[in-house]
Amino acid sequence: MDIRLAKAFDLRGAQKLEAIVEVFNVLNTRNVINPSAPALLFNFDGTIRSGIGDPRRIQAGLRVEF
Repeated sequence: MDIRLAKAFDLRGAQKLEAIVEVFNVLNTRNVINPSAPALLFNFDGTIRSGIGDPRRIQAGLRVEF
């Protein structure tokens, strides 16, 4: 289960600033990945994933509309 929270703030004129927080794998469940699948899955450091899926991760960002 993933969750995304966002809050928009009005700036000058029609400009908006949106703060975003996303949490992936909220319940920290074990996601089994089939390592024999034809498409290889790579980690950010270039190594190949094996066996268990992604752990809980949090991502934050800002979005500007103008």
